[in-house]
Amino acid sequence: MNTLTCNKPALLRTALVDITLLAVVSLIPTLSHLTALPLYQINPMMLVLLSGMLLVRGRANAILLAVLLPVVSMVAVGMPTPLKALCMVAEMLTVVSIFTLMERNWNLDRKPFVACFGSLLAAMLCGKAVYYALKALLLSPAVLVSTPVATQVLAMLGTALLFCFCGRMLSRR
Repeated sequence: MNTLTCNKPALLRTALVDITLLAVVSLIPTLSHLTALPLYQINPMMLVLLSGMLLVRGRANAILLAVLLPVVSMVAVGMPTPLKALCMVAEMLTVVSIFTLMERNWNLDRKPFVACFGSLLAAMLCGKAVYYALKALLLSPAVLVSTPVATQVLAMLGTALLFCFCGRMLSRR
């Protein structure tokens, strides 16, 4: 008889990491208001999603986070709006799908740092393309880009550098 075994400590750890990340995302708008810094411009949900991918290996959990992060934030604090949350879910699912596909097929852990960086950057660019395509279809195209493109590019470069650097440090332990 086949039985499914469940590693309870790993499941508990994953649940605690996910709950913590969801709480962090819910606090970002409040922190942004308190500090008067436009934190939304650095794409904090992507940072949280990628942190989750570093802390909990597994595509299923990354997909769950990609869906839950915008939805929980929308329900908990009213930001983003429902249609924008849908666009964000699509963006993050695109990033998770493309990056994990590249990671699996190219074994990025054994490739030079630049391979991880380039793969994640390509995945994030594809995610942004999906986000803006959906945003143009669902929302008013007149306000398509609210964060300056240069800021978005710098945020993507910084995020990819940070993710790949931290990923390399964690994989060496």
